[in-house]
Amino acid sequence: MLSGEGVAVLAEDEELSPSEASPILGISRLLVVLRMDRGDLPFRYVGKHRRALLKEVLALKSKLDKRQTAMEALAEDTEDLIETYGR
Repeated sequence: MLSGEGVAVLAEDEELSPSEASPILGISRLLVVLRMDRGDLPFRYVGKHRRALLKEVLALKSKLDKRQTAMEALAEDTEDLIETYGR
């Protein structure tokens, strides 16, 4: 709020479209749909439109963030090993 960005308050049982979930997850709408199709993000159809619960989107974001952190740590360790022992 201090930086001037907007703030939204949503209920955990709020349903989001892939377009609404993509900025939360930091991935494209097409990748959100792919995650839905693969079963990584539970969803339901409302007519022909996909909807995922906010709490499921946030759970996937947490999982993706943990994976990203682990990958960054691994990359850092690899760089340290290369500096220490060479190629």
